[in-house]
Amino acid sequence: MLSSLAAPCRNRRSATRAGVVGALSLVALILGACGDSEAGQSCGPVRRERVDAASSLHLLPTAAEPAYASDPPTSGPHRSGPTPRGVVSDPLERPVQVAVLEQGGVLIQYRVPGSGKALAALADGASVVIAPNPDLPAAVVATAWAVKLTCTRVDVVALRTFITDHPVVGRSHE
Repeated sequence: MLSSLAAPCRNRRSATRAGVVGALSLVALILGACGDSEAGQSCGPVRRERVDAASSLHLLPTAAEPAYASDPPTSGPHRSGPTPRGVVSDPLERPVQVAVLEQGGVLIQYRVPGSGKALAALADGASVVIAPNPDLPAAVVATAWAVKLTCTRVDVVALRTFITDHPVVGRSHE
């Protein structure tokens, strides 16, 4: 009699396990369809970089360009004085790039000629600088102080989010 009562329990457990496995498979299928893989994204994750110990150095206009820990740099020695704002037509020297960031700006650089037109709407005239850079490792790279976003193509939504997440604040040589 005991064995006849155990059979329905075993069947219920098997059905429950099958239901759980089916539900997990369905969730995995749905998440995969959402394109959560990095291959489908135009921009990678925002990367934090170590602040260069030489970030407090101010370079004279005639000084040679120093070596930087990353390219484009997110901190390091920089030029003193006013920095460009808005959309610029010529590539910026790395000491000037860092000066933009040190003053709290966001720098969006692009490698592909013509991309500046699509990016121009992001320039606010005060804190966001858009500049060409034919030597970039990717199509578009956005930098703020000690952070970087690399994109395989112009992605205005991702870049606007980067700008919003890294508001203009004066840096005190962290």
